[in-house]
Amino acid sequence: MDPTDVTGTYTYRSFLNEPDIVDDFNKLQFAEAELTLVASLNGKITGRLSWPTKEDDSERAMMIIEGDLVSREPALIRLRGTGAKGSDIEAFEYVYELTLAKHWPETTHPRTCLVGSVMRAKDHGTAKAGITASVIAVQRDFREPRDIPGVMLAPTTVTMLAGKWHRLWHAAWHTVRGEWPNFKREETRTAIRELGWEVARPPRKKRTDGNNLILDNGAGEDFLFMHRWMIKMVRDDYARQGLPPPASWKKLPPADTAQIVYSPSTNSSGVVIFAKDAAASGNMVPSTGDWVKTPDYFSSVMRQWEVTYASPSVLASLSLGALGNLLEFTIHNAMHNRWMTPARDPDTGELIIDPQTGEPGERPSFAFSDKWNSPKYDYLGEFYSSHVNPVFWRLHGWVDDRIEDWFKAQEVSRPGVIKRRQLHGAEWFEVNRPWIIVDKPFVGVSLDGHSGHHAHGTGNAGGDHGHHHGGGSGPQAAEIDTMLKVMAAIEKDALEPVPLSLDTAARAVPRARVSMRFELPGQL
Repeated sequence: MDPTDVTGTYTYRSFLNEPDIVDDFNKLQFAEAELTLVASLNGKITGRLSWPTKEDDSERAMMIIEGDLVSREPALIRLRGTGAKGSDIEAFEYVYELTLAKHWPETTHPRTCLVGSVMRAKDHGTAKAGITASVIAVQRDFREPRDIPGVMLAPTTVTMLAGKWHRLWHAAWHTVRGEWPNFKREETRTAIRELGWEVARPPRKKRTDGNNLILDNGAGEDFLFMHRWMIKMVRDDYARQGLPPPASWKKLPPADTAQIVYSPSTNSSGVVIFAKDAAASGNMVPSTGDWVKTPDYFSSVMRQWEVTYASPSVLASLSLGALGNLLEFTIHNAMHNRWMTPARDPDTGELIIDPQTGEPGERPSFAFSDKWNSPKYDYLGEFYSSHVNPVFWRLHGWVDDRIEDWFKAQEVSRPGVIKRRQLHGAEWFEVNRPWIIVDKPFVGVSLDGHSGHHAHGTGNAGGDHGHHHGGGSGPQAAEIDTMLKVMAAIEKDALEPVPLSLDTAARAVPRARVSMRFELPGQL
């Protein structure tokens, strides 16, 4: 058993060890609660055990869990739970010894279960220490953020973001920008240039030249502005409905965050209570065993980036373009990978499996049928879908807030040098080299006049690549058609003819797969 197998949310049940048959099974119940466990690679385990104290589940009693994965084969977990300090159950203390229930190879619906026993470690009230009970903890399916009230996006916003225009904009913008230096045919660049999608500032060098970041050409300004305008679209849509917009992370959610959070506060009697906190919910990291999802990666890598990108001295030393490029290809990409769940087919709900690797995959790169415009396809790991996921707006809000930190640091170091301006209705900055060098950031489409109205109209027009892509009229339909042509040019460049042989006809096969995933730092 790997430590990451422990991480998850469980329904916890314990039963009195009554040896005789009982006439009512409920007489055996000792406790029922929700258990959340998060394991580090060294086997250290933290978590929470909680149960409702109100019928509407708006408040819970909370026990703090700490322990270890003592052995892996066979699995043995030892935990200690203590009542939250200052709460009504502060005196509670229980110890648990659990193991992994057998996975039967013949089962049709395997589910992780922890089984074992619990003992009351000390008296509390009239309850005496020493009593034991048997435990079964059944792991739950991960609850997607889109399904959590208070976390899910507003319906009109989902309609806007899941529409074909917005999906293609985000996908085409990232893809053409990433692939621009790597096209093998100059006519590909020419075709894309004629469509109005020329990339003047690629963020990286060619892969054959090392794929290194380019920090002095302003590419990071393109990244920061384009996503600031995406945030503006969403906030405008919320404002039209009189709703508060999705809030950005002020700090990255810690590694032991539960999917539904109950935050502490003190009531009028001075007792600590734990009330449901929608704003803090939806941030749990889904465990898949990937290094980027572990508490260890968070503490050793992501927390260090977070501190660095909030440092006034660091921010004052960087141009806005350098900051944007560094943010994009370090902490931003890592956040996408850390919080993503495996992609699922929106029609069937089944995991998408990459046919070449047999590993979890995503939408085929150049598949643009209406199937993939379903709001259920909100996979955080790729360009065509990530912005439909509620977590996208939290993490990009955090990235966008670094722009204001950068401006404040510049004001301290060189007061008045960086001046603000309005650009397409968004707060931005005047050119002042070397700190700001781009007058017109690359966005691909025309932003003037859109103002978020892509929530309406022909956002789902289109079909699979190679078919007619019309469906509707007006600027939106025309831009959809243009973006599909851009993607078709990229796909064509990725195909390479195979020479004629005695037993094969000349045909085109993929030269290299065009990835639309957010690559982890260090990947090529």
